Amino acid sequence: MNKFLFILFLFIVLNSYSQQSKTNKLDDTLSLRIETEKFKKNEDWIAVSKIYQELAEKYKRERNFEEAKKNIENSIELNKREANNELLAKDYRLYGNIFNHFQKYESAIEYYQKSISLCEKNDFVEQLGFSIENLASTLFNQGKVEKAITKSLEALDISQEFNLIELELIVLRSLGNHYMSLKQYSKAESRLLEALKLLEQSDVKEDEIDCEIYRYLGLNYSRSQNFDKAFEFNQKAYECYESSGNVMIASDILNTIGATHLRLENYNESLPYFKKGLKISQDIKSKIGENFFNINISSVYINLGREKEAENILLNILTDTINPKHLPKRVEKVVYQNLSELYKNEKDYKTSLFYFEKFKKLEDSLSSESKIKTVTEIETKYQTEKKEKENLQLKADNVQQELQLEKESKRKWYFGVGLLASLITLSVFIFYYKRNKEQKTVIENLQKDLHHRVKNNLAIIDALIDDIKDEFDNEKFKTKLTELQNRIDSINEVHSQLYKNTDVTNLQLKKYVGKLAKNVQQSFSKDNIVIKQHIDGSLQLKADKSFPVGLIINEFLTNSFKYAFDDNTKGVVSISIKEKAKTFILSLSDNGKGLPNNFDISKLDSFGIEVMKLLSKQLKGTFVLDGSKGVNLNIEFPKI
Repeated sequence: MNKFLFILFLFIVLNSYSQQSKTNKLDDTLSLRIETEKFKKNEDWIAVSKIYQELAEKYKRERNFEEAKKNIENSIELNKREANNELLAKDYRLYGNIFNHFQKYESAIEYYQKSISLCEKNDFVEQLGFSIENLASTLFNQGKVEKAITKSLEALDISQEFNLIELELIVLRSLGNHYMSLKQYSKAESRLLEALKLLEQSDVKEDEIDCEIYRYLGLNYSRSQNFDKAFEFNQKAYECYESSGNVMIASDILNTIGATHLRLENYNESLPYFKKGLKISQDIKSKIGENFFNINISSVYINLGREKEAENILLNILTDTINPKHLPKRVEKVVYQNLSELYKNEKDYKTSLFYFEKFKKLEDSLSSESKIKTVTEIETKYQTEKKEKENLQLKADNVQQELQLEKESKRKWYFGVGLLASLITLSVFIFYYKRNKEQKTVIENLQKDLHHRVKNNLAIIDALIDDIKDEFDNEKFKTKLTELQNRIDSINEVHSQLYKNTDVTNLQLKKYVGKLAKNVQQSFSKDNIVIKQHIDGSLQLKADKSFPVGLIINEFLTNSFKYAFDDNTKGVVSISIKEKAKTFILSLSDNGKGLPNNFDISKLDSFGIEVMKLLSKQLKGTFVLDGSKGVNLNIEFPKI
């Protein structure tokens, strides 16, 4: 106990140069809670909500996920009850920020989209700009740099149109970081200097925004090898963060300065920065930061001929490889690289080769996982999409009737290509599987590789459609393309699961249908409609049956979301798959408006229903559609 108290005391003392101590933070939290109770008695619900938001932000900064989540959920519940859409839009954005802070990116995007949708409906311009920029930040964190830039530019337009200086500063800073990640250093410098000039001319006193501009400028100059300016701005950034009490970012600046010296082979000059950063990481109990600084220190020791000290550091790091949060794969490979270099210097070539092989294997694995994120492929993809956009724009200048025909043709072409590619791939798999049963392992690897390639090709088509949507303001056209993307996603999800599965011939139905339902729900952003699944978790379906089943479910969900319910009318869409001895029964239903009394399926001109009928025939199944009480569709098809 005494040891624990000593460590706690030491931790508080070492953070005393921040703006507030831990004790003051606790005092502030207690004061906010007392204020909350006072405003509750007076039924000042706006004040209560703002305190909940402030507490959520406070706990987020202190990395207390559960408390941050609880407070923002309290605010959401309150503002829904009071129908305060403006504060509710901010709640959704802050909830997104919490998820983003804790690297739960899919949940962050979900809440940003909720905020954006609410802001657009109610014309909350400033909140809309911040939500779009926060969404861009999460896309960047996911490695989707080009999409992040597009969203940031959208937020920049809003900030400049409505003279929102604080938002403009944040967006310019982010754009600088985005361009820097693509090695477009000149563009990055231009945006960051624009931000610095705007900050100097404005009255904005946002905490640490000047620190961040200095930081990104220093990093940009370092990467572009303008080292004099790199040292100048990194030093400004470090002093700025240190005075503001943000020790975590300050330690990151120390790493940047040390790394710059390391690059210039100023090994003795780099060491104090790395050691100081290591001390900060230990003080704030950041294990990943501690590992990172230790790796850099080992690099210095190797270059200074202090191999034994470097070896002790690196082998100590590898004692905790089971925790990916402490030692991400991209960092672990550097440990192997340094060990290989170290043993090579000591002429222990056998051990050097051992660690080099581990480094190479990990590097190849990471390269394979992120190859579409590399700069070369980004540039190649950019040039390809640029040509596609130019061709599309030329066609868009034709007569409106020709444009409509072209849009419909594109939609069917993409759908046909995706379906055809999947069927061809499946045929190849079945052919090889039946002919070479004795080579099952080899064939399964081939199948996985083909699934992986088709999955990537469909992802490229999906990204291309995203860019096409950005070229037009016609919402109907965008909706049709979104529906097409959902169809592609239903095919893509089959390949994605089969690529990851040990069994490359069967699909886990509950997981697959859940992903399809989530895609459709996110596309329409209708909180009043709930999708319910009734599928046993053990149910599996052959790969060749999965494509038509997924497309049928996607079409039914799309039709229900579009036509079955009025705005704000609560509705339920149900998906059920049951197994019999020799057949599966797929049941889809909604409790919406139903179909007209004079409905005749043979005369109905509906692309969605025609697709479902066609796919049912492909399954060799029955097709029974009833629209008297909502819409009910039952399809029974054989297992084989």
